[in-house]
Formats: sequence, C-alpha cells, structure tokens
Amino acid sequence: MEPVASAGGENVGWDALGLPILFEGPHELTVIKPAGMATELTSDPKGVSLIARVRAAAARDAAPKLPHRLDRVTRGIVVVALSADAIRFHNESLRDRTWEKVYLARVNGTLSDRPERWIGVHMVHLRTRGGRSIVVRSGGKRAVTEILALAPTPDREDEAHALLRLHTGRYHQIRATMAHLGAPLVDDWLYADPVPPGNARFYLEHVALRFTPYGEERPRVLHRREDPDREPIDPSLRAALDRQLKVWEENDGEKR
Repeated sequence: MEPVASAGGENVGWDALGLPILFEGPHELTVIKPAGMATELTSDPKGVSLIARVRAAAARDAAPKLPHRLDRVTRGIVVVALSADAIRFHNESLRDRTWEKVYLARVNGTLSDRPERWIGVHMVHLRTRGGRSIVVRSGGKRAVTEILALAPTPDREDEAHALLRLHTGRYHQIRATMAHLGAPLVDDWLYADPVPPGNARFYLEHVALRFTPYGEERPRVLHRREDPDREPIDPSLRAALDRQLKVWEENDGEKR
C-alpha cells in the first residue's frame, strides 16, 4: 500500500523549496518540514521560515497562508493554503475537527512492556502559561490524545516510539500529555529533562494526515512511506500505522 497523494497543477517553482512535496493542487501545497525549520516567524528578513520560502516560490496571484503550524523542533506534514478561499475553508475544517492527524514520537520509558496500560484514549485539560501547556483540573481546554501503538526503539531499551492520533489540536498537546502520563518525549527541555533546545535526540513527527482539499469532495490520505529522514521504527509500529491508514481509506471508500 502506498497512500501518498499527489496531484498535478501549475508549475510555480516548488522544486526550489528543496522539500518533499506530498500534494500539489490549485489551492494547497503540502510539504514535509524538517526539524529545525520554523513554520512561520514574526520577523523573517532572511526568508528562512517555511511560509516565507513558499511565498517566494509561489505564483504572483497566490496568497500562501498557514491553517496550522508545527513547532520548529517538530518535523512532518504541513499544509499551505494558496488562496483566500482555501484558508477560510481549512480554518473552518480545523474548527470542525475534520482533519485527522497521526504523530510519531520518541518517549522515555519501557512503555511497550505493558502496552495495555497505555494504549487507548487519554484526556487532559490544558492551560497555556509561559510558553508551556500545563495540565489543570479545571478551567483549561480539553485535549484528547489516543495512543495507537507502542514499540521499543531499535537503538535504546529504555525508550519507546509512540504512534499517536490527535482528537483535538491544542498547544503542545502531545508533549504536555505524554509528560503528564509519565512518559515525556526524550530530551524535552520544556516538559522533562533540562537539556538545551535543539538536542538531536528529541523526535516528534507529524507522520500522516487525512484532510479534504478545497474544492474536492473526497478526503485524501497523505503519508510518505519511505522517508529517509524518519527515525528507524520497529516493524510492529510500521504495521500499526499501515492499519490506521487502511482504516481511513476504507472508511472513505464506503462513503463514495
């Protein structure tokens, strides 16, 4: 199975971005952002952020905007809307929670030894404070994260890879939730270990997305199966991801 979506469209110089492109249409561009690249910057005179680079490469009549963002340290799928109609449509889609996202994270602990304790849906309430999300008992925003699968990392016995599905999209939702559960992301300087930002062992990836492009009736499933920059993962985790992608595709097929 190879669920990577692609589409033709007017050539506006996207190759100049130097980034993997998963989907190119008249109203959206979907790329894989590397860790270390800002999605957007308040001040970007050198044009180093993802959105600045897209705007530099876009056709003159395009108006690239971001319906969502990834932290600088997070790699993975980013959708860029290329028209005013598209950004309105995707903002509404996100509010209606029609996008479905799956992430891959490296976490501390041997969680895969007792997967039944962790697999499933976890709900917390989050409040943003000082650039962090804090778990609170009341007054916060509901954050729902589902752990789909766990497997030991190939290189460390005391760490695991977690496959996570987001049911809501809160600020630092995965990082705050996993830390609250006692399995923070490895070298997460905000929620766990006091290490400098940018530590090479921190790993979080937006690995798969199901969304409907503007003007289309059917959702698309985006995923780059063979990604040379992805951390090596256990075959059982790869199989779990394939099952989730298959569920999405089968559900969409039933609706046709």
